[in-house]
Amino acid sequence: MQSKLTLVDLFCGAGGLSQGFKECGFQTLLGVDYDPAAVKTFEKNHGKCLRGRIEDISSNEIKKEINYKEITVLAGGPPCQAFSTIACAKLRSMGRSTNTRNPLNKLYKEFFRLVKDLKPKFFVMENVPRMFSMQEGIIKKEIELELDGMYNVNFYNEQVADFGVPQFRKRVLAIGNNLGLPNPILKHTHYDPLVGNPKDGRIPNETVRSAISDLPKIKCNEGLDFVKYSDKKKLSNYQKNMRKDSCGFYDHIARVHNERDLEIFSLLKPGQWIRDLPKHYNPYRKDIFKDRFKKLPWDRPSYTIIAHISKDGLMHIHPDKKQNRSITPREAARLQSFSDGYLFEGTHTQQFVQIGNAVPPIFARAIADGIIKSLLVKCQIPIKPQKMLK
Repeated sequence: MQSKLTLVDLFCGAGGLSQGFKECGFQTLLGVDYDPAAVKTFEKNHGKCLRGRIEDISSNEIKKEINYKEITVLAGGPPCQAFSTIACAKLRSMGRSTNTRNPLNKLYKEFFRLVKDLKPKFFVMENVPRMFSMQEGIIKKEIELELDGMYNVNFYNEQVADFGVPQFRKRVLAIGNNLGLPNPILKHTHYDPLVGNPKDGRIPNETVRSAISDLPKIKCNEGLDFVKYSDKKKLSNYQKNMRKDSCGFYDHIARVHNERDLEIFSLLKPGQWIRDLPKHYNPYRKDIFKDRFKKLPWDRPSYTIIAHISKDGLMHIHPDKKQNRSITPREAARLQSFSDGYLFEGTHTQQFVQIGNAVPPIFARAIADGIIKSLLVKCQIPIKPQKMLK
């Protein structure tokens, strides 16, 4: 029996969003992405994926690919590099525009073109916070005007650690539906012990330790493509969940680092940055690279995993001094909440890019669960499509 809950995942990348929805009972009908390595990863884990530039893909092409099935949710995260703080600094240093006139900032329009043409019951767009804050919220206003009278739209500003992802990662969402239903309320399940102790049943954040401490200890330039689990270790609940659909670890291989970097790694304590060391240890300009070297903390969520981790890994140094290296693709995947059975295609550099660009599956699962609860709402007075709900 086919699932009645269906998903089409635009800008799907490796499929983190599809994975979260799958775990809530959704059937992914199709993924769409331009990156060939990500397409292969998506196909391995989810099935059919259409490769191409979103600008060149028509709604009729998508309808044909999914055999004209009804779409419950059309979701996607238009490439966020043009909106991110790091990318904007880079673009400004190159004398290029960081506002909405930049072509890199226009792909969200293609997403909403397909929303209007395909008419899913719900849509979900995910991105970095600056997308909705830049130029006094001009993109939020455009979305409201574009969908006025068609979809009820809500905007969300979320911290994925609040949902059990072992990583600090701020994200914004635009969620809308054309059914006259309330949009979902996303349930926060975890909290940061350093900023309070809520009395609503939430539990403390997952941490780097609870996420990766069970992985085999390796040093720089060590590791294997596959290692079977050992039953001798005491596991956290998070680690048990990550192991559920696998018999071992894949892609747990550490990259090579030069002697200078290894010395800096060894001097940093868990949670420290290069700024915490004497000035002569920093080989880079501090006004540009003040966070160039960052060692992960053990007992806090990870720093944000970004695609730049594919370059050198210096912003994600393993907290164990004895291992003295940056994290592996599998450790990055764990911190993004991909289970061990989730396989990534391509070189390790390509895997890091896919992992860094992904929506954490646990966060996606919270979104999917919220949508299901909205769909189950009964005896509600229909809501007329309106302007943004504050």
